[in-house]
Amino acid sequence: MMYNTCKCQEIFRTRFTGSSGVPFQDFRSGKAIRLMTVDLADLTRYRSEKNRDMGTFYYKSVLSFAEGLACVSRKNYTWATIKLYYSTYFGLRSLLLSRNHVLVRANRNLYYFEIKPGAIFLPLTDNTDHGGTIEVYSKIFGSSDFMCIDEIDGKPLLLWLKNCREVVNYKDEEFHDPDVSEYWEYIDQKLEHTSIHTVVDEFTNRKKDSCTSIDTAILAISVNRILTTAQEIRNNGVEVMSDEQKWWIRSILDGLVDKSFLEKIIV
Repeated sequence: MMYNTCKCQEIFRTRFTGSSGVPFQDFRSGKAIRLMTVDLADLTRYRSEKNRDMGTFYYKSVLSFAEGLACVSRKNYTWATIKLYYSTYFGLRSLLLSRNHVLVRANRNLYYFEIKPGAIFLPLTDNTDHGGTIEVYSKIFGSSDFMCIDEIDGKPLLLWLKNCREVVNYKDEEFHDPDVSEYWEYIDQKLEHTSIHTVVDEFTNRKKDSCTSIDTAILAISVNRILTTAQEIRNNGVEVMSDEQKWWIRSILDGLVDKSFLEKIIV
């Protein structure tokens, strides 16, 4: 089945659809693409389409964040974990595109490249979309982003959050709501005595401390990641959200965050 994929993926798929008419089949199912040079003509197309993909991923990120925070407000912490992780994942995809770094998939093979002359399709150690995204982001920005360096339970923060989501989705046999998992206990106790937007403000003001503490990281990482992503999108000078999308995000987050936070993530 052919899907309406992201524009950069469509460019990549078209480039490697040979005489068979099946994407990647004539290139050893994608394995032969390793270290090939990106065509100059395609670079022009990637440049023209990357902002659209950046916006697509950003909206997925901000919508996942809004829905995750709504789950927190209802103390539905299982789905909050999943949604907030996905907000971070989609945000990383958007951040990479904002710096002209593209991930593309050829069947089981994941590649990345920078939109510049002489770029080559570089393979990854982790060929999963989620693990590969974190791997690329850490390779390129790891030295300047504490979320790739600081650890919880022996894992860099981004991988730790990914593991939290995997435990909920795959490793634990059941969803435990309304019981509260250990990673949410401290936050749950705080919410008994204060509002959710006060907690969000606190985690924003104590950015690194809140993200590196096992008591608060499950929420704080996504809170601070969405702000970083929004600012990066804004720095590109492009408006990526439609009026309808902006209205929808505002409707979900009404009462959950203060006005200044909300306006920072509406891009």
